[in-house]
Amino acid sequence: MEPNIWKENFRIRSYEVDCRGRLSIESIFNFMQEAASQHADALGVSIQQLLSENYTWLLSRLKIKMNSYPVWRDQLTVCTWPSGTQRLFALRDYSLKDQNDNFVGAALSAWLVIDTHKRRPVRISPFVDRLHPIEGDHILPDKLDKLSSLKKHTYERKFQVRYHDLDINLHVNNASYVEWVLETLPFLTQNDVILSEFEINFLAESFIHNNIVSKCQAHDAHEWVFNHSLHREEDGQELVRARTVWRSELEN
Repeated sequence: MEPNIWKENFRIRSYEVDCRGRLSIESIFNFMQEAASQHADALGVSIQQLLSENYTWLLSRLKIKMNSYPVWRDQLTVCTWPSGTQRLFALRDYSLKDQNDNFVGAALSAWLVIDTHKRRPVRISPFVDRLHPIEGDHILPDKLDKLSSLKKHTYERKFQVRYHDLDINLHVNNASYVEWVLETLPFLTQNDVILSEFEINFLAESFIHNNIVSKCQAHDAHEWVFNHSLHREEDGQELVRARTVWRSELEN
């Protein structure tokens, strides 16, 4: 294994699976964030270390593709590595494998460094130099471009930010946004549907007691592709754009 690839093993517990016993996508997000955090800490650029310099990491964009899902009591191995830059973003790749070393998924993420006083992005290159990225082809060939805005919607749900939703920066953690995106879809309990692709843009922060409106619209109903948007109800600020792709479980 390359010297700058971080490997983290996770034993899947009962509260990390969905109603069908498969590892939930929210848990996968948490696993990837934990592996990235551990790696950043080992490289001397963790959130805690950057906060002492009045900076912090902010996940801006992520795309994940899943071939299959481990189940309760399985093991998931997350390998992650810094993989270069894209404009203001530091890129990080992820490879997901099951306990038999079978490839089950892959992800590409884009991160900003924020000045905690000005709440604005700063030049990424000094921080990327400290990450010692592995340059070359990414695990996914896709570029992390900004998703299109949602012009109309069919489904809508509202949520309020709870204490449980906050992360170490005291704003809503990424997994809660993922949960709210998915909760808006009406077919989640269908036994023959599985999430194969999830892409998300984090556009703005939200905080305790904010009211969140989650909307979605079928982009291609025949192909089970949906576009999503989350807004803060108080001021209409768009917080998240997402795109989900679903397939029949029989295709596995």
